[in-house]
Amino acid sequence: MYNLELPKVFEEIRRRGSRRVLLQLPDGLRPSAFQLAEAIREATGAQVFLSGDSCYGACDLASRQAREVGADLLVHVGHSPMVETGEVPVIYVHAEVDVDVGRLVEESLPYLGEYRRVGVVTTVQHVHQVHEVAQELERRGFEARVGPGDGKAPSAGQVLGCHYGAALRVAEDVDAFLYVGGGRFHPLGLALTTGKPVVAADPYSGSVAAVKPEDLMGFAKRRMAAIAAARDAGVVGILVSSKPGQAALEVAEDLERRFRDRGVEVALIYLDEVRAEHLNNFTEPQAFVVTACPRVAVDGVSGVDRPMLTVREAHVALGCLDWGEVWGRGYLG
Repeated sequence: MYNLELPKVFEEIRRRGSRRVLLQLPDGLRPSAFQLAEAIREATGAQVFLSGDSCYGACDLASRQAREVGADLLVHVGHSPMVETGEVPVIYVHAEVDVDVGRLVEESLPYLGEYRRVGVVTTVQHVHQVHEVAQELERRGFEARVGPGDGKAPSAGQVLGCHYGAALRVAEDVDAFLYVGGGRFHPLGLALTTGKPVVAADPYSGSVAAVKPEDLMGFAKRRMAAIAAARDAGVVGILVSSKPGQAALEVAEDLERRFRDRGVEVALIYLDEVRAEHLNNFTEPQAFVVTACPRVAVDGVSGVDRPMLTVREAHVALGCLDWGEVWGRGYLG
C-alpha cells in the first residue's frame, strides 16, 4: 500500500557510511516494522533500532532516542522535513499512497456541484498526486487551485494538522476546498482556518462528506466552554513539550507571567507526551494550557478530566484576545 522508496533509503545509508540506524515509524507502519528493519540490515549491514515511542508527525522527531542509542543516522518515515536538530543526521522518507484520482473526483462531484473554483489540499501521503486531482477537476469544468508549500509543509497543496499555509495562500481565490485524505480532523481544521466550505474525500474508506455548519458550531461550543471554565481557574498547569518540533518554552514562560499577574497559581509541566493517566494525577490545576501542538488540546487526548486550552485560547481566557479574533481563520494555524 505504501511506497517507501526503500532503494533510496539504502543508498543514502551506504553513502553516509552509517552503521547504527534508528528507524522511526508512525503507528500505521509499525505492523511492518520488523520487516523494514530487516530489509535495511540486509541491504546495508547497518544495525537497526526501532523507536517505540510516539511518532505523531515531523515535529515528533526521535532525536534524543537516536543520541541515547548512539545512532549515526535517524530515518524518519511518513512525514516531510520539518526539524533538524543538528545532533544526529536525519533523513525523511515519504510514505506515498496512490489514489484512484478519477474515481475520487467522480464521487466528489455531488458535493462540489455548487462551487466552481476549488482549492485542492491533501496530506503528505498523497501530495505526489495533488496536481493530478486538480487537472481532473479542471477536466470536469472546475477551476482548480493548488497553493505552494512553505518551510513547514514544503509540498504544494500539503496541509498538516497544525498548519494550513498552502490552503490559506489560495483561500481568497476559491469557493471551496477538496481535501483528499483520511480522518475528520484535517478537514475540520481546514474549514476553521480558511473559513471556506470543505469537501473531504477519503481514499481509504471511499467515503465523501462535507464539513457541516453544525460540525463547526459543535466544535465552537466545546471550545468556548473550555475557555469559560479556564477563565475561573485559580490554579493552571502549563504543558511544555520536549519534542523538538513542539518545544515552546518561551511561550510557556510568557503565559506563566500573564497568569501570575492575574493572581493565578501556575506551574510549568515538562513532558514528552500528553497522556490522561499522567495529567490526571496532577489534581491541583483546574485547567491546563498546551503550548505544544494545538491538536493535543482540541482533539488529541481523551480522558483528561479538566479543560485543556491552546495558547490562543489561553489568551482569550486571560482577556488578551477576544473570541472573535481567534475563531475562524487561523484558529489552528
